Amino acid sequence: MLRSLPRSVVAMLVLAPLCIACGDTEQHAEMSPTPAAAAPSPVIHGITVRDAWARIADSAATGGAYVSLVNGNPDPVEIAGAASTAADAVELHETMQHDGMMHMTPRPSVPIAPGDSLVMGPGGLHVMLIGLHRALMVGDSVPLVLQLSSGDLIPLMIPVRAP
Repeated sequence: MLRSLPRSVVAMLVLAPLCIACGDTEQHAEMSPTPAAAAPSPVIHGITVRDAWARIADSAATGGAYVSLVNGNPDPVEIAGAASTAADAVELHETMQHDGMMHMTPRPSVPIAPGDSLVMGPGGLHVMLIGLHRALMVGDSVPLVLQLSSGDLIPLMIPVRAP
């Protein structure tokens, strides 16, 4: 599973987007056209990444990360895991109501059909950052790697903001 990779490997994967900008962008990090006011949305392995952010959090607390993904591939893809050097563990979770109570349930994977979007946000599907190594403050960035069931990785550096 991705979260069992050594931190040095995850750190290298998270830095990949910075290296991609200098190299082969055709396969790994195409840029989608967007309005002038918005930053371009990266496309990695056919997945368009939009609105990625992490919630502010105290040190050693549990934090949340959110992102919208659009599957531009002709076949379904599946988010099969996540990792971050900013936390001890990273899990996909979904907030659901059961018997009048809100519960967070781990999700082993999340499929995205061709052409469909997956929106992760507060109160729904999200990425849990468990055992943060430091406080997450507005203006910080958090490394996050999403793993597809194909083994492909989507390395991200996401900004921290207030909800």
